[in-house]
Amino acid sequence: MHRDYDVIVVGSGLGGLSAAAVLAKKGQSVLLLERHNIPGGYATSFVRGRFEFEISLHELSGIGRPNQRGDLWQFLEYLGIVDELEFIEVPELYRSIFPDLDIVMPTGHQAYEATLCEAFPHEAEGIKRFLKRVNGLGSELSSFDKNGVGNPFTVPYRMRRTTRYLSATWAEVLNRDVQDERARGVLSQYWGYFGLPPSKASFLYFANALSVYMKLGANYLKGRSQALSNAMVGAIEKSGGEVRFSCGVQKITTDSSGVTGVITDNGDEISARYVVSNADPIATCRGLIGDDQIPSGFYRGLRASTLSAGSLNVFMGLNCSPEKLGLSCHENFINTDYDMDGHHEKMGRVGPPGSVLVAAYNAVDPDVSPPGTTMLSLTTLSYGEPWCRIPPHEYVDTKNRIGDAMIDLAETIAPDIRKYAEVVEVATPITNMRYTGALTGSIYGFSNAAHDHTVLRMPQVGPVKGLYFAGAWTQVGGGFHPCLMSGKMAAKMILRQSRK
Repeated sequence: MHRDYDVIVVGSGLGGLSAAAVLAKKGQSVLLLERHNIPGGYATSFVRGRFEFEISLHELSGIGRPNQRGDLWQFLEYLGIVDELEFIEVPELYRSIFPDLDIVMPTGHQAYEATLCEAFPHEAEGIKRFLKRVNGLGSELSSFDKNGVGNPFTVPYRMRRTTRYLSATWAEVLNRDVQDERARGVLSQYWGYFGLPPSKASFLYFANALSVYMKLGANYLKGRSQALSNAMVGAIEKSGGEVRFSCGVQKITTDSSGVTGVITDNGDEISARYVVSNADPIATCRGLIGDDQIPSGFYRGLRASTLSAGSLNVFMGLNCSPEKLGLSCHENFINTDYDMDGHHEKMGRVGPPGSVLVAAYNAVDPDVSPPGTTMLSLTTLSYGEPWCRIPPHEYVDTKNRIGDAMIDLAETIAPDIRKYAEVVEVATPITNMRYTGALTGSIYGFSNAAHDHTVLRMPQVGPVKGLYFAGAWTQVGGGFHPCLMSGKMAAKMILRQSRK
């Protein structure tokens, strides 16, 4: 039977871009459809005044250094775009700030460990023991990042550390080795990258990410994350694939044999053997296919999954040099106290946050804003449901009030940034929903809980024959690096199926 394309990809987030790029490179005829007028999903930028703001990228993992390249670098090299991208190594991992502590954590396993042991000499033994667990697990999970989970029934034999910590939380493992709440706070600082506090976040997911950051360091992109998304589109088109913007999908068509194609928002019917959805699986199945076509067991399998948090961002363009502000670190985590569970509870209400991350992009890329200016992004996490309940006439005042509270926290390390503000833009989970379509403005797909992560997460294969998923909702989880790997994994599944 003739079909217009081998594969149609719905959505150009990083998972969709990755799947389309691999499939096109392997000779499949690919059509990628994107409702927005630019690619990338959360991997984009926007312009206000004379500033071009980064939407979401803070630190990119998996790139590595010239003498030690990571798996993401190798993947981008395989796609033929690594030379089109300029990666800037972030000098340190992060600055962790509490009322009684201010510490900068370096890259490198040994340097990271030494810094902690120097700050907390009474915890040195426990810190070393804990980091040994983290790095050992990271080494084991690196094979999963490259090759996928494989046969799940053999995981206990192939990945013994993974199996041991499969359902453990970060706090359960950390608290056995380290007792000082200040040391625990510094070691747990990346929890904002994963959306859950140490008491709820998967130890596997957290440990894998921290291990990669320590080993390979972190990078930013010249030209912001939009440069990566644009390069991915170029890779698809160079391999013969087609990309259409401002062209959403209103329906994924099916028959008794499985998916048959899509109907676009313009009413065009396009046929394909496979469809990859970069959208969330619930909206895909209910909104684009219809519950009558979906086996009931599929939804039962998702009952244990919960939506991750969204984000609150204050984008600031300042008419002031970075030197005057004294922000020499890129990632500055400001915490009001050590109660990270309390901070998480605040994410479920519309109110001042317990912590804020101040990203000073000029510290890593001096040319990211015009000369004599500074570009800041203030970020905290917030669940979308409370924002959905705000009456429309109260929304603007509410988001500006919370934005002011975030600026108050930022001014504890960079006083008077308000008086230098030239541009201030506040984005909420509602903003995320508007531009990406993500349920409740989620930024990590399903939450990275101890029962729903990496190997336990939903796989790329869908409940209807020929339907696949790519992105944060599936293995291996949310974030730039995992989403790109998810798309690669979906593509490999389709290629294996197409050979049968």
